[in-house]
Amino acid sequence: MSSNPTRNQYQIKLFHFNEITHVGNQLCAPQSNTRTITVSNSIYLDQLKRVVAEHDPSIDVTEVIFMLKADQIDEDDPSQLALFERMLREGIYYNGRKYVRSIKSPAMGRTQRTEFIQEKYVADLYRRITLGKMPSLTNIHKWEAALGVSRSAAQSVPYIPRIVVIPDYEKETIIEDVWKVEKCAEDLEQQKLIFDEKTKQREYFKAKKELKPSKEQLHKLERIPNKTIPWNGRTKSVPDPKDHKTFNGWNKQNRRVK
Repeated sequence: MSSNPTRNQYQIKLFHFNEITHVGNQLCAPQSNTRTITVSNSIYLDQLKRVVAEHDPSIDVTEVIFMLKADQIDEDDPSQLALFERMLREGIYYNGRKYVRSIKSPAMGRTQRTEFIQEKYVADLYRRITLGKMPSLTNIHKWEAALGVSRSAAQSVPYIPRIVVIPDYEKETIIEDVWKVEKCAEDLEQQKLIFDEKTKQREYFKAKKELKPSKEQLHKLERIPNKTIPWNGRTKSVPDPKDHKTFNGWNKQNRRVK
């Protein structure tokens, strides 16, 4: 039996896109739904548990989040796309409480799942996940990807692991090459060097393609003598050791050929 500790898993509520309804000016999830989905522990869930414990110690973390699966959206129907965008923008109400879109991992994006979290926990959760560092200007896709890392499955350990942090390696020659390409528009000599290099590359790949033997040429080559041996209840053809030995073959005295 393995001695490795298992990751904690949680059962959270799961709703489908077509189950969300309009109630007045609000989008609401059905209260009678009992469907759940399993999610593994992660840095995100660990921090969310801490935030919930600070605000409401008697509430379990699974009661403040739910998953929305949007695989039933008809992408050719503009009204459904607009409705889904409204869910992400305005949030969904469940049991009288407002839930808003939470952090999404790449796997959740591929499976069209979006998690919603009670709005009152969002600010503290993001402050913990981002360590209080929110960029004033960034690429939204990179920012979402960076936040999504916190949703990767993780396993808590009761000690400080031995982690070695080393500086990132920088190769100066790459910077110099890029500088040459940027400046060559004003330098005819640099343009000629780049043109000559590209010409050499084209000639190399052209020669490589021409020298590559065709199937017809390969069939004309002399074949290695083979013999048939029994193998796993059937037979197969292998090189005859009398005429050919592989690098790790054996000779008749059962000594490895070097």
